[in-house]
Amino acid sequence: MSDPTPILSGYEPASVLSFFEDICAIPHVSGDERAIADYVEQFAKNRCLSCYRDSVHNVFIKLPASIGYESAPAVMLQGHTDMVGEKTADSDHDFATDGLRLKVDAEGWISATDTTLGGDDGIAVAMMLAILDSPPEPHPAIECLFTVSEETGLEGAWAFDPAAAGATARTMINLDSEAEGVLTAGCSGGMRTDITVPVTGEPAEGVAVTLTLDGFSGGHSGVEIHEGHTNAVKAMGRILLALNEKYDFGLILVSGGGKDNAIPRDCTVTVDLRDTARAEDFARDVKAEAEKLRSEPNMISADKAFTCTVKILPETSALSMDDKTTHAVLSLLTLVRDGVLSMSAHVKGLVAHSRNLGIIKTITDGEGKPTAVKFSMSTRSASGSHLDDSERELEMLALACTGDGENAAHRARYPGWDYAPVSPLRDLWTAVSERLYGMTPKVEVIHAGLECGILCDKLGEMDIISVGPDMKDIHTPREMLSIPSVERTYRLVCAVLTELAGSESL
Repeated sequence: MSDPTPILSGYEPASVLSFFEDICAIPHVSGDERAIADYVEQFAKNRCLSCYRDSVHNVFIKLPASIGYESAPAVMLQGHTDMVGEKTADSDHDFATDGLRLKVDAEGWISATDTTLGGDDGIAVAMMLAILDSPPEPHPAIECLFTVSEETGLEGAWAFDPAAAGATARTMINLDSEAEGVLTAGCSGGMRTDITVPVTGEPAEGVAVTLTLDGFSGGHSGVEIHEGHTNAVKAMGRILLALNEKYDFGLILVSGGGKDNAIPRDCTVTVDLRDTARAEDFARDVKAEAEKLRSEPNMISADKAFTCTVKILPETSALSMDDKTTHAVLSLLTLVRDGVLSMSAHVKGLVAHSRNLGIIKTITDGEGKPTAVKFSMSTRSASGSHLDDSERELEMLALACTGDGENAAHRARYPGWDYAPVSPLRDLWTAVSERLYGMTPKVEVIHAGLECGILCDKLGEMDIISVGPDMKDIHTPREMLSIPSVERTYRLVCAVLTELAGSESL
C-alpha cells in the first residue's frame, strides 16, 4: 500500500513545504528536540555537510561558498527547532508521540487539527534545510544554526558555543518573525519567575465543587500582550475573590494555563465548600460572576464566548488546603500584576514592560496529596532596570503572601537586542524587497524575546535582522501559516543571499 499523498504536495515552494511537513510529523515541543535534531543532523550527513551538534541538541551546519565567492563574508541563518504545544480541551493529541495533522484552506493557510502548528519556528527550519539542499547561486558561505528550547527561555542560544561550532559569520538573518513586510530590528529581554506557595493540608469538611473557565482566546504573551486577551487564570482569581466574601471554602486543586509565555485560555479549580447546604447557591453565584465578566465592555469579542462550568462532586475530597494556604493563593491571584505594565515613551505603540501569569498548578506528592501551588510567569522588557525592579517586586509579593521572599525564584533571564542606527543588512533587505515586490518593509522593534540579543553577546558585533512569513494566532490551536507568504519570503531570503555573495543579479 502506497504512502498517502503529502498534504502540502502541489504547493510552492515545494522543497520548503516538503521539509516543513517532515518536521510536523516529528514531535518537537520544547525540551523534546532530540528527534528533530536527529533529523537535521542526518540531513547534513546525507549531503556531506560540516555539522556540529552539542549536548542540548543545538545543531550547526556549514555550507561552503559558491566557487569564486569564497572571499565573501559568511552569513548565518538562524531559527529554533522547538514549538509550543497547545491543544483544544477535547483533543486527545499527545505531543510526545504524535505528529501534527495538517490541513490547508482555500486561501493557502496551513493549520493543524486541534493543536498548535509550530510554524513558529518550524518554517525557519524548513527554509534553512531547503537552502542547504539547493542553495541560490551564487551564494556566500552559509552557516545555519538550529537552536532548541527557545520558547521556554532561549535555552539553546544560551548553551550554544560559537567557538566549538566554528561559527565565523558576523551577519545574521534570524527567521523567527511572523509578519511578511515587517523587518524586526530589536526586541525585548525577559525572565521567568516561579512563586511557590507551600501547602498545609487539613481534612475536608464540606462538599467538593469544581469550577472551570475555558475557551478564552489566549495568544502570545509578548507580541499580543497589548491586544486585550483575557487571562483565564486571573479571571478565575477574580471570581474566587468575589465568592470568598460570601462563602467559606478551602482550595483543593488549582490548575490553569500551559506555558508561561502563552496567555492562559483555561483554568480549573476544585474547592472544599464548607457550607454544604449552599452548594446550589454557590454554583449559581459562580455563573453570575462569570456573566459579570462577560458583560464588561473592555472584553474583546474573541473572549466573550468563553464557557463557565460548575460541578458539585458526589464525593468529598479527603484533604483540602487550610485557610492560610487558601488566603495566600487568592492573594497572589489578586495582587500579581499581569498584562501591560508600561508603554514606551519613545516608540509609539510599543509595550515597554509586561508580565504574563502563564501557569498555575498544584504540586502533589507520590500519594496525590498537594504540597505546593506554583505560579509561573514571564516578564519582558528591553530595559535591564525594569527586570531588576520586577525581581524585587515579585520577591516582595512572595514575602507578603507566603511569608518568605525566597519563594520567588527567577530563571532564564535573557538580554534585549538593541536597535542599530546603521545596518547594511537592513538596507540590503529593504532594497531587494523593493526590487522584487515593490514593497518597503516596515522596520520595528518588538515586545517579544528573540535569540538575537544572546547571539550578539556570544559572537561579538553582529549585523542582524529578523524576518518571516505571515502567521496568525501563534501559541494557540488557531495558529495558521500562509503558503503564499512563505513563497515570497523564501524567494527574498535567497535573493539577499545572492546579493551578499557580491552578485549584481538576482
